[in-house]
Amino acid sequence: MTKYLIINADDFGMSRIFDNVILDLIKNNLVLSTTVMVNRITDNQKEQVERLIALSKNKNLSIGLHLEFENNDYTSQIKSQYQKFRKIFGFTPSHIDIHKAHSLKESFSETAELCKERSIPLRNSGVRFNGVKTTLSEAFFGSIEDFDKIEEWVKTFEDGNFYEILFHPGNYDPDCKSSLNQDRERDIKHIKRLNAILRKNNVKAVSYLDLAASR
Repeated sequence: MTKYLIINADDFGMSRIFDNVILDLIKNNLVLSTTVMVNRITDNQKEQVERLIALSKNKNLSIGLHLEFENNDYTSQIKSQYQKFRKIFGFTPSHIDIHKAHSLKESFSETAELCKERSIPLRNSGVRFNGVKTTLSEAFFGSIEDFDKIEEWVKTFEDGNFYEILFHPGNYDPDCKSSLNQDRERDIKHIKRLNAILRKNNVKAVSYLDLAASR
């Protein structure tokens, strides 16, 4: 049997520079999933959003919502960003995650409620909720790991199971204050190396669309 891996590129919308890298990775079939920070989308990213939508029509691409919170009124922010996503893209997000989720655990339950209502997979470092339509066996934060650890993790995959690895690819953007800015080019290299070892480990690169369809 085959094992399945979702390679997710976070932070689409944070920077035009990051967007272009993510779009190129998708175009070259190195990434089949991304999450969008809808509150960061600006008018000068319109063409990039259109490219992302066009790619989704021709590829098995999952486009999710990358939630950000400015305060603890989570419900209104979740609903607002969900509706904004639908207005921008014209369809429902394929999955949802939370930006800097490790420090916002109190937002999980309210995010999960929306996911349960809409049957949308929720991903936050492997945290799962009963009733949410996702059964990832394990999620891995690839942006902070050496590639040797990533490769060893892939070797542990079990037949028939879905896994996910999260990256933040991009070229350095001097105008962006992201804490991962310096590491994004390394993520590009790791994504390329990861794709190269999948076949020999009998792992198929998939998207959240495949995960949802498998249930």
